[in-house]
Amino acid sequence: MARPIVYGPAGSTYVWSVRLALAEKGVAHDLVEVPFGAHREAPHLARQPFAKVPAFEHDGFALYETQAILRYVDEGFPVSPLQPTDLHQFTRMNQIIGIVDAYAWPAIAAGILFNRMLAPRLGLPVDEAAVAAAIPRARLCLSEFARLAGDQPFLAGDAISLADLMVLPLLCYFAKLPEGEAPMAEHPSLTSWLRRMEGRQSFAVTKPPGA
Repeated sequence: MARPIVYGPAGSTYVWSVRLALAEKGVAHDLVEVPFGAHREAPHLARQPFAKVPAFEHDGFALYETQAILRYVDEGFPVSPLQPTDLHQFTRMNQIIGIVDAYAWPAIAAGILFNRMLAPRLGLPVDEAAVAAAIPRARLCLSEFARLAGDQPFLAGDAISLADLMVLPLLCYFAKLPEGEAPMAEHPSLTSWLRRMEGRQSFAVTKPPGA
């Protein structure tokens, strides 16, 4: 059986989530870097016509959209399941994943991380208004992650799930920025969760340079 292939930049939060899932399952994979800008060009558009990352391939089966890829990884490699069987925990996992896609990624990644981390590296102007506008939504997302997790060891229950792997890259980057320090400090349980997640082997073997 061929090794799965993940297409995209290692530093992308969504690419990192997919690689975390593969690492949690103990599945070796290949990462094909797609530099910023190349995601809008051939050959990547043949893999992902909406010019997003990641794209994914396994045994000739091509796939895009992070949630679909994560579920393929979890269900295609049955060891170390990453989706709860308990209905409430399963639904909570899906709720948190939905929060990431609809609210946390646009605020934290597109609004703050892009301007603070990627734009300077690419020589692009920093949109300070976009950063300021994103902070209230980022704070709300953190508050909801902490509230929904409660005193559980993981975000959706007593075992690691896809929800943790979707949130981890965002908060790992965010916590290191000045804009993230105060919001993270308001949620000690979330900070403790982040430290535990950063101690996992999957984090160590997939951590992008500079993360």
